[in-house]
Parts: sequence; structure tokens; C-alpha cells
Amino acid sequence: MIQEPMVILLRFHFTLRFVKINMMLHRKFIIVFMSIIHATFAVEPLCRSCPACSPYDFNERLLERVVRYELAFDTILKEVRETIVKVDSALKVMQEDRTKMDATLDDMESKLDNAINIGMTNISEAVSDLTHNSSMAILQIHKENAVLKDQLSIPTIYFHAYGLTTDVPASGQVIVYQSVRVNEGQGYNPTIGKFKVSVPGLYVFVVHYCVNPSKDCLLAIVHQGTAIQSAESKSDGSNFCVAMQVVVRAAIADQIWVQSLSSSTDFYTAGSSDNTFSGTLIHL
Repeated sequence: MIQEPMVILLRFHFTLRFVKINMMLHRKFIIVFMSIIHATFAVEPLCRSCPACSPYDFNERLLERVVRYELAFDTILKEVRETIVKVDSALKVMQEDRTKMDATLDDMESKLDNAINIGMTNISEAVSDLTHNSSMAILQIHKENAVLKDQLSIPTIYFHAYGLTTDVPASGQVIVYQSVRVNEGQGYNPTIGKFKVSVPGLYVFVVHYCVNPSKDCLLAIVHQGTAIQSAESKSDGSNFCVAMQVVVRAAIADQIWVQSLSSSTDFYTAGSSDNTFSGTLIHL
């Protein structure tokens, strides 16, 4: 408890004071008591050394001395009683002060406990918010690092080709796009119309084509001889355009191309950029 050291100190102080008072009283009582004993057992002076002395004179002086000591004893007793009254009063005041001090200490302890609880709650909330914010920041940093790592580790493999060599390919014929806008990594061969994988990974390929009025078109994106995405389109009287895409994981030296699946395929080629073939590496 907070009040224990102060209470012990006050008790020690007043105990010491009370012992001191008792010692003073004991000293005075001893002096009076010795004086009485001395007066009682005093012998009559020898008349040989003091011829003027007489038994009456000795008794008179002895009685005078006893009376004097009695008066002194009454005075001491009065002082002792007054001192006891003062001590009782002081003890009463001390008790009242102690009661007030205990109440004050209890109030201070209660306020201190409340302040500590509020402080601990605020600290706990602040630590929780800091932990949450730190976790979110660390997670964001990890995501950004992952993106940067992918950007640094994934080489740029991308191509975009256009310009058909034929408008009406035969069934099973490879569609060759002879013009190239971009060919990062030099994977696309505009002579044979095929893309050859130089970096293994996950690729996305997109084909955009247009069909002549009242004609149809059946195409497929082929990976190593297997059609992995196909689309069939028929025109009802006007030309229209269609797009298809596929995501595929390809190994090194694999080939991907566009192939006609029907002899009735008839492209609309009025716009040189209407029919395109593109692909890019998106992940290792």
C-alpha cells in the first residue's frame, strides 16, 4: 500500500516522544523518592559539632523539608497531568489527521489506478493500431516487392503482327501475318506465321479477324499441333469483326500459330489492321 511507510514513520515518531515523556517523569519521581528517603533516614546532627542545634530545631527543619518536597511533588503531578492531557489531545489530532490522510491516500490510489488503467488502455489501442498499420504497410511493401521482382525477372517477350498473305486460306492452312509492328524477343517469324517460345512461361495470345459479307470463318489458335482456342463466325450480309484469346503455359521451343479449320474461310481485308495476331509473356 502507498500509506504504509508514512504511517509507520508517524507511529515511530509519537512512540519515541511518549517514551521520552515517560523517562522525564520517571526521573522526577526518582528524584522526589530519593529525597523523601534521605529526609526520612536523616540523623540528628551531633550537638558536639553544632552546640546550637536541638531536637526541636532538627524536627522543624525536617518537617519543612518534607513539606517542600510534597509541594514539589504536587507541582510535578500537576505537570504530568497537564502533559497527559496534551498528549491525549495530540493523539486525538493525530488520529483525525490519520483518518484524513487515509481518505486522501485512498482517493489518490483510486485516481492513480484509474489513470493507470486509462493509460494502459490508450497504450494498448495505440499499439494495436500501430501493429495493424505496420502489418498493412509490410504487406503493401511485399506486394510492391513482388511486382518489382516480377518486372525485373520477367523478360520482355511481345509481338504484334498483321497483314494476311491470303484472304481465302485452305482448311488446315497456317494463317501468315506478314507485317510486324513489334517483335520483342524475336519470337514471331513473319515468314511462316508461327511464334517460337524462347523463354518458358505463361503466355497470352489474341487473334482479331474480320469476315466478308455473307461469308463465314472458322479459325483456331494452335499450340504444338493442338487447337487450344477456336472461333466460328458467319456474316448475314455485312462484314463484321471478331476477337478471341487464350492463356497457355508454353515450354521452350514450343510453337503457337493461327490455323484455318474450314475451306470456306473468307477474310475481310479492306483495312490492313483488321486482322491481327499478338502474344506476350505474362509470367514465368
